[in-house]
Amino acid sequence: MTKDELKTALDETEAQRDILMRVLEELEGGEPHQSEPETKEETSEPEIEPVVEINDIKKVLHNAIASGNLKNVLEKIAGGMDFSKTALKSFSDIIDKTRDKLEGNIDEVPGPTGIPIMTDMWLPMFLTLLQTQEFQHIIANMIAKFFKDS
Repeated sequence: MTKDELKTALDETEAQRDILMRVLEELEGGEPHQSEPETKEETSEPEIEPVVEINDIKKVLHNAIASGNLKNVLEKIAGGMDFSKTALKSFSDIIDKTRDKLEGNIDEVPGPTGIPIMTDMWLPMFLTLLQTQEFQHIIANMIAKFFKDS
């Protein structure tokens, strides 16, 4: 990129930041942030904030759509919702099983090998899970993605 392109990109980013900050301040119900005046002359004249124009908002949305950033954000949100739904369903099932156990409705549950799963078997089961190739690959992928994203 040339120096002019970098300067233009920086100006656009700063304009987007200013717009978003003003909208955030309006949503919070606070007054727009103004820098403190340095001299007594500046205190007599209030600083006038530029009004957010619809063209600024259109420009930000246009850039987000044209660059594909908006689509990427929406896809990540949708993917997160799918994971959240699955996780919540699993937690709900766990809570149901816990309630049944607390009420005494279920004493033992057979595992995949037909042997009942006892309460003192959680550590050996977890260690067995850690030894499986699939689980190791999942954890390795999660750690690698974490470091690549940061």
